[in-house]
This record gives sequence, C-alpha cells and structure tokens, in this order.
Amino acid sequence: MSKTKSVLFLFGLIGILIYISTTGFQCASPEVTGAKVYMQRQDWVNAEKQLLKEVENNPKNDEAWFLLGYVRGEQKNYKGMIEAFNKSLEVSNRFEKDINNYKLKYWVDNFNAGVAYFTRFSNNRDSVVYIDKAIESFKTCTEIIPDSAAAYKNLAYSYLAKGDIDPAVDPLKKAIELSNGQDVDAMKMLGKIYYDYASRHTFKFEDPSNKRDIRVGMSKSEVQSSFGTPDSVVKPKVQEPVKGRKPVKPAPQQPQPEKWVYSKYGLTIEFENEAVKAIYFKGEKYESGGVTVALDSTEFYAAREWYDKAIEVFNKVRNLTPSDEETLAFLSNAYINAGRSDEALEAFRASVEAQPGNKYFHYNYGVLLLRAEQFEDAIREFKAAVDLDPNYKEAVYNLGAAYVNWGVKLKQQAEDLALRQNLEEQAKYEAMSKDKFRQALPYLERLTEIDPNDVFIWELIGKIYANLGEVEKAEQAFKKADELRSKQ
Repeated sequence: MSKTKSVLFLFGLIGILIYISTTGFQCASPEVTGAKVYMQRQDWVNAEKQLLKEVENNPKNDEAWFLLGYVRGEQKNYKGMIEAFNKSLEVSNRFEKDINNYKLKYWVDNFNAGVAYFTRFSNNRDSVVYIDKAIESFKTCTEIIPDSAAAYKNLAYSYLAKGDIDPAVDPLKKAIELSNGQDVDAMKMLGKIYYDYASRHTFKFEDPSNKRDIRVGMSKSEVQSSFGTPDSVVKPKVQEPVKGRKPVKPAPQQPQPEKWVYSKYGLTIEFENEAVKAIYFKGEKYESGGVTVALDSTEFYAAREWYDKAIEVFNKVRNLTPSDEETLAFLSNAYINAGRSDEALEAFRASVEAQPGNKYFHYNYGVLLLRAEQFEDAIREFKAAVDLDPNYKEAVYNLGAAYVNWGVKLKQQAEDLALRQNLEEQAKYEAMSKDKFRQALPYLERLTEIDPNDVFIWELIGKIYANLGEVEKAEQAFKKADELRSKQ
C-alpha cells in the first residue's frame, strides 16, 4: 500500500515539474512566472499567493486556475483544489486530462490513508482518533471524486465501526446508487440497519412501561388509574315519564351497561355494578380474562415502516444472490415482524417452485410454515432441504423440532380434553403426541452425529425419551449432556 502511494506521489510531482520545464516561463504573467519558481522550490504558500493575484487580475486564465488547484492539493486544501480545477474547466478543457490525473492521485492518497487509519483502529479499538481520521479521509475522497462508490462504502463502514449507525445510511445509499443497485454488500448492510431501526422501535413499543393490563372485574377506579379519563362516557338511558299521563309499568328490560370509550387505544369498556363487565379491544370482545393495551402505538407503526424498508432492500438482494442464507433469514424475520406473514409464505413458496433444487429456499419456507404451526407442510420443506444436503444441520434440527412442536401441540390438546373429561379423545391425542415425538428422534440423533458436543440436543433427546416413558434412555441422554457441560 505505501509503495503504491509513493509511486503515485512521484508521478504527480514529476508531472508538474515536467509541465513547468516544457512550458517554461514564456508568455506568462509575472505572477504565474513567480508562482512556477516557488513551485519548483515546493514553496506552496507563496506560489498560491502569486496565483491568487493572477486569477484576481485575469479570472479567465485557465492555466493559473489549474496551477492553483495543484498547489492547493499539495497543501491538502482539497475543497479549494476542486474549486480551482472547476474554474479552469469553466474557461476551457485544455487541462482536463491533467486535472483528472491529479484528482485521481489525491483520491488514492486519501483512500489509502483511510484504509491505514481503519486498520490501526481495528487493531486498537481504544484509539477513536484513528477511526475519526479514516472517516475524514474517506469523506475527502467523496469530495474529490463524487462518483467513487468505494469511498462511500468505506465511509459507511467506518461510521459503523465507530458505532455511529445513522450517518452510515446516506453513504450506503449513495454507494448502492453508484453501483446501479448491484452492490450486494452495501445493500445487505443497509437492510440490516433498517432492520435494526425497526427492532429498536419494537423494543420501545414492547417496553413494560408502555403497557397496561385490563381485565373483567376491575373497578372503575382501577381502570381510571391505569388509562386516565375516558374520551367519552355513554350512560344508560333512563325513560322519563310523560307529563299529564299515568305512568305505565315498563316491560322488563336488560339493564344497559355504562360504556367508557378510549378511542386512541381502540378500547371500549362496559361496566355493570361499578365493575368491568366486557372489554372491546380492536374489534374483539372479551367477557372473561383480559387484554394488554399499549399506551402509545407510535413505536409500533414506526417499527412496521422500517421493517417494510428492510423487506424492500432484502428482496433486491435475494434477486441478486438467491442462495444467501443470511439474507433469506433477515427477510423472513422482517416479513413476520411486519405482520406480513401471508406475503412471506407466498414469496418463499414462489421461490421454492422457481428453484426446487435450492436447499435454502426450502429451509426458509419451512421456517415460516413452522412458525405458522403448519407442521405437515413445514416437515415437507425441511425434508426436501435435507434430501438436497444430508448434513444441512439447521434443516435437520428444524425437521426434528417440527415433529417435537407438533407433539407438544397435540399433548396440550390432550390436556384440554382431559379437563373436559373427554377421556376417549384424550387418549387418542396422547397417542398421536407420542408418535410425533418418536418421529423426531431419528433427526435429533442424527444431529449428535453431525455435532456430538451439542449439550442442548442431548437434553432435548432426554426430555423426549422421558415423555415417551423410556426412563433408561432418558437418563443416558441427560448424563451425556452433563458430561459435555462439565468439559465446557
């Protein structure tokens, strides 16, 4: 790297000296002539003073502007250098080739300096000064040659290395633009930033301090303490007697409940005898139990917006690199977190149909199906992935996990049937549950061959054998897990 820099530096210096020696001092003003003398001595300060006098007296002197740009470049005044070079080009394109060469020289100098500073920071994370210098160097590159995608990309990575996520967004977007949307690394990084933004908003939305519980049976005072004064109150109507008429005994009616409306939460509460009788929350009625209400949904909608942006970026990356497992994982998670599970299922189903030989598509489609508790379909996709790659550890694990989750679901249904004293159906579901656990075992045991030291898998195998009533095998699996844990 240093050798390249020195060669480029010599090229620039020798080039300007050759230019001065070949043009000589003929037909030049005293100021330009004096500037060239100072330049030969590398007295850049006095050379600039002479050239500033010349361009003030003769603003159409393209040579003076060109030389002024070079002199400023040697003083690392790159903004002034670009300004002077542009002035020269406004007059004529006589020095265009030289200007482009010198701009490239200074771009390379700063780019290499930025890489060097970034490396020093990577080797010594406590020295923030190095990453700040790297940022400054890459910024300078973008000013010298504004269409240099590599400089924008490295500027973004420098910000991220420092932990400044927000300033990295615009350079990444510029790098992607300059690559015509083909820079996969920059796009993935931008997608991850959007995903991170969404996750932060989700975390704030799910913060316990942003939640309030309401349940049937709560008193009015408890409700008001949690949610404040309602936006409106609907009182039961009382029939007024008509004057001059004998009161008629009304037909028996169901008492009308008092209603409190909290429109900003999508919440309506019915009271009877000063206690909550029913809860209407976002279109659903609850006459028992309760619900958890978010006091501020701003973070929820902000998270959705950023997940949508992440989905847009990751879909573009997927089109360029269909088998990139990390991209597919981020994309599926973003779809789910954005509440767009149906779209995710359709997108990954289409991918599987388009490329049935892609194990990653089968795997990620299977993950989505598993989360939707479509166990049979999920198993089909995981099996397809394992058929394509028998050592695909994640697919083998999720194939076993799909059977386990299916078994757990059936076991819960059996327990519900037991509570309703439907013993015949209970026995049926218990048998089905055990059958799914048994079907999971070959895949989990296959994992112990792929990775014999995975404590979690041995413990899971032990739990399954315990559920099946095979005590000896369960004890062996738990013992193996304990042995591995003691060695860690």
